Amino acid sequence: MNFLFLVLVPACMALAAVTCVLARRLPLWLRAIAVLAVLAAVVVWFFASRGTLDGYPSPGICGPDNVPPWWPDWLPA
Repeated sequence: MNFLFLVLVPACMALAAVTCVLARRLPLWLRAIAVLAVLAAVVVWFFASRGTLDGYPSPGICGPDNVPPWWPDWLPA
């Protein structure tokens, strides 16, 4: 949990501020795309760096290492 409060929350706040400043001059529809792209990148990075949270039940389709067969090789597991 310390990782979340000490690193991730301030980093997300800074990233949101930078995104708002950079997207200010874009058209409205392009602002939404920029914000959603940054949000998607943060979510992918979070799950790639933290993995599945402890205590989350396994659906049974994963192997003994708890990595699903469709998981891409370029993302760390």
